[in-house]
Amino acid sequence: MLPTGPALLEWKRGWPVVAGAMACSGFGIPLFYYVVSLFLEGMQAEFKASPGEMSNAQALIVVGALMAPLMGGWLDRFGFRRVFGLSALLLCAVFLVLGLWINSLTGFAVMALIIGAIGVGCGPLAYTRPLAAWFWHSRGLALGLAAIGVAVTTTFIAPLLARLIAAEGWRAGFLALAAITFVLCIPATLVLMKDTPTEGPAGPSEQEATVADRSHFRDRDFWLMIFAMLAMAIPGAGMVSQIAPIVKGEGIDMTSAAYGITAYAVGQVAGRIITGWFLDHANPRIVAFLFTAVPAIGFVGLAAFDLTVWGTVFAIAMVGVQQGAEIDLFAWFTARRYGFARYSGVYGWIIAAAWIGNAAGILTFGWLRDLNGNYVLAEWIGAALLLSGGVLIAAVRVKKVAAEV
Repeated sequence: MLPTGPALLEWKRGWPVVAGAMACSGFGIPLFYYVVSLFLEGMQAEFKASPGEMSNAQALIVVGALMAPLMGGWLDRFGFRRVFGLSALLLCAVFLVLGLWINSLTGFAVMALIIGAIGVGCGPLAYTRPLAAWFWHSRGLALGLAAIGVAVTTTFIAPLLARLIAAEGWRAGFLALAAITFVLCIPATLVLMKDTPTEGPAGPSEQEATVADRSHFRDRDFWLMIFAMLAMAIPGAGMVSQIAPIVKGEGIDMTSAAYGITAYAVGQVAGRIITGWFLDHANPRIVAFLFTAVPAIGFVGLAAFDLTVWGTVFAIAMVGVQQGAEIDLFAWFTARRYGFARYSGVYGWIIAAAWIGNAAGILTFGWLRDLNGNYVLAEWIGAALLLSGGVLIAAVRVKKVAAEV
């Protein structure tokens, strides 16, 4: 269904902002998170480190990402362009340092910590703020389209990076990432994205509070979203970090594991676009529940049944749909519930909760696998958490869509 009326006006004004957000998603820090595994083998060999030591160093990215609430406050105070521009330039510098000078596991660990800290300033926390300002009637679809940028670019950049690293080493890969960020990400994002519409807000005003307002800490909806994010991030991260062994646990050969990884990625893309569209055209609380709770069927299928290859692929894709919907849901709900003045400050806390959930999910799924010799208990827990997350986010109060169109 093509946009009409106010929604069409939003797209006429705001399509460059969506394009800029796609560039930010596709060529910036989200791309690094998708391709970082390509660097680890070469770094491990050069640093004479064990896989566990490399994982511990890489995990410091999560510690750095706890900067999200502070970075969110800066986004609200200084605007997207200043915070993104500085963060993205620092990210380029870190990639250059990694490619030219880092010679030890300790050095890599320090760089991982810095990447986590500055990465939140040029990732989803940052680029969703202008989208929320430019779009009201089509906000969900705009958020969904922006988030698929990294899925699109990864399909052709990851193989090229893999070839470069195989031929020239992991250092050349980091230099390539620095070039991609500096040449493609920063110019495209800054040229196309503006903080707020120059013609005035496309929808009803959402400047309902000041940047310094901290009343959300006393609001039950804020805590509902925090715990909903934790409930969704734990099983999602557990799944994505263990896809290959989960597939093997279903009695399927490792050659077919690639189908599971592809299914997860396809599910994410579909989840982002479909959820975004439905958020704009249906009851958002029902949409939030369905796109969080129904994908729990994927975990139930893996835990309770001996699935075929395609059954396993479908189950993994279902979980991918939920993970794809996640960015749409929380950015959309945060903007509707708290407005623009403190949007990034509130969303920063939710991003921090996501990182904590990601770390907990990776550790928990691995620990339960070691304890039980399989993923069955982890899969049942994943299903229960997604169902709980759906209930929690469906309880968040938002303005009714019917009154806005």
